[in-house]
Amino acid sequence: MDHNPPPKPETAPSRPAEWGSSEQPIPADPAYAYQENKRDFKHSGPGIVSFVIALFTLVGYAIAFVYVGTQASSIMNENNKLIADSAEVIMYLGLSVLILAAVNVIGAVTGIVGLTLRRRRKVFAVLGTLINAIILLVFMLLISMVLMNAGAA
Repeated sequence: MDHNPPPKPETAPSRPAEWGSSEQPIPADPAYAYQENKRDFKHSGPGIVSFVIALFTLVGYAIAFVYVGTQASSIMNENNKLIADSAEVIMYLGLSVLILAAVNVIGAVTGIVGLTLRRRRKVFAVLGTLINAIILLVFMLLISMVLMNAGAA
């Protein structure tokens, strides 16, 4: 029983690549060629959800403030005094801001979950987490300013 390896194919001798040249020697056997590590990762699902939640809440805040602004202009009389029916509009604004802030917390948490996933793209997770965190920071600053003004009065 003969254990000789199969003969290698004859190739023309190639000159080695010179320093600084972009030429690389082509290997004779493509099975041993260097395989590039392609990073075709999928986007993280929680990251996309976080980004969509951030966009949804931005639109929600804009709609709430535009609606309250239009209602506030209609409940002002000619002397710029609030009519007694303004409680409903103010309650709507407060309730919508609280609900949207709770949704922002959910968006920030899903963004953080999207950042922890391995072998996933993190673009949407970073964007969603940042937008949700900035909105929450502005909300907390708004609440602290209201509490400081209430304490000073």
